[in-house]
Amino acid sequence: MNNAFRRTLTSVVLAASLALTACASWDSPTASSNGDLIEEIQASSTSTDPRTFTGLSIVEDIGDVVPVTDNASPALPVSLTDADGNDVVVEDVSRILPLDLYGTYSKTIAGLGLVDNIVGRTVSSTEPALADTEVVTTGGHTLNAEAILNLHPTLVIIDHSIGPREVIDQIRAAGVATVIMSPQRSIASIGDDIRDIASVVGLPEEGEKLAERSVAEVEEASTVVDELTPEDPLKMVFLYARGTGGVFFILGDAYGGRDLIEGLGGVDMAAEKGIMDLAPANAEALAELNPDVFVMMSEGLVSTGGIDGLMERPGIAQTTAGQNQRVLALPDGQSLAFGAQTGELLLRASRELYVQGGE
Repeated sequence: MNNAFRRTLTSVVLAASLALTACASWDSPTASSNGDLIEEIQASSTSTDPRTFTGLSIVEDIGDVVPVTDNASPALPVSLTDADGNDVVVEDVSRILPLDLYGTYSKTIAGLGLVDNIVGRTVSSTEPALADTEVVTTGGHTLNAEAILNLHPTLVIIDHSIGPREVIDQIRAAGVATVIMSPQRSIASIGDDIRDIASVVGLPEEGEKLAERSVAEVEEASTVVDELTPEDPLKMVFLYARGTGGVFFILGDAYGGRDLIEGLGGVDMAAEKGIMDLAPANAEALAELNPDVFVMMSEGLVSTGGIDGLMERPGIAQTTAGQNQRVLALPDGQSLAFGAQTGELLLRASRELYVQGGE
């Protein structure tokens, strides 16, 4: 989130935060829940060169975020100026719509203890607890104003990763408290991005706990990844695919691919070649990048015909990753969320990369 937003928001919620901490001493942050997974990975680790692994590795959906409290009591109202410069007063968080391309906001709200307050979601919010919650997007990630307003939300938390803007304006014009966020959405910013959401819903203390736990889990995961990473790191490319047609791209640095790949101990070949945005994944580009591993979203891989369909794409089979059919498939709703479950995602993905190999 931009610094101006954070300064404005912090000044407003500081008094509420101090009031909360004056009434009760802080508990220690909720402990990491990844100890068993770390032990399993370390016990299974071998000296096998991960470049000898072949086939598809799938990281299954992680599940629901464990909340830091079972009794969240938001300090409201919260007055703020959002990332677009709109003055907003949040008075009611009983019916929340957390909407973004990556599914980050719903996981953060759940981690703060307000999952039961979420009344709608995007397709990226794949948490089991929200399985029966209405999807308010059409055609993937296009907001449906009618669907949103029919849910009678009291608060919409959103950013411009999803749109169109006209629908966001329509929601605000209907009198719904609408807060535009501008997260950094990276491994380094996980803590601050969580704190920003927590401040919007009047839960700064819970936000601090969730932020500290999430950052600690990433640090734990990074230690494990460092132990697994070979001296000559794996070269990786994040491919974005939807269907068997023209939606087939190399994910550039601006979309978080580099952060994820480096978090897994790899080298992002797209970033090495200066690709910042989406770039066509044509045969020439793939030959130049020539990764050891393709990283993809699971549903994207399925939509393009699975491994067999991917291998039919021009240039794929000629790369080292293609020759070994080496693909790491990550859950769509967690792959680039950079939020409360990133530590666990890094652990599960590194296990597939460096320990279990492919199918």
